[in-house]
Amino acid sequence: MKKLIAALLMVSLLAACASAPEPEPTQVETVDLSAFRQRVEDAKAQADSLKAAKGAPETYAQAQELYSEARSAEQSREWDTAKEKYEEAEQTYRAAFEEAKANREAAIEALEKAQSALSTVEQNAAEARKEAGLEEEE
Repeated sequence: MKKLIAALLMVSLLAACASAPEPEPTQVETVDLSAFRQRVEDAKAQADSLKAAKGAPETYAQAQELYSEARSAEQSREWDTAKEKYEEAEQTYRAAFEEAKANREAAIEALEKAQSALSTVEQNAAEARKEAGLEEEE
């Protein structure tokens, strides 16, 4: 009986000392973010077509920062963060495009009003010169 108890103790001791099985090495996860990156680059190209860096500098700079953060997160394999930052950068570039477009349209409208006003002033001046006899009629 003593031998049986001693054998059981030995078996339980050996079982307790056995190392846990090695976990299987996990495969390095990669996520294809190229579609997200491409959409950002397309939005940036659209913003650049209107010179949004000058027409909407704050919004454009914010988009640049988000894009930089997305690239950094992608290189660090922080896939979710990279995806979010790419999406935010795309939206911000598009906002910069819209802002630059609105600013450009406002500037064109102001220029057209100024040209119209200048034309009116020139006509009034010509009429005043004629009435004052400073200019001969054609």
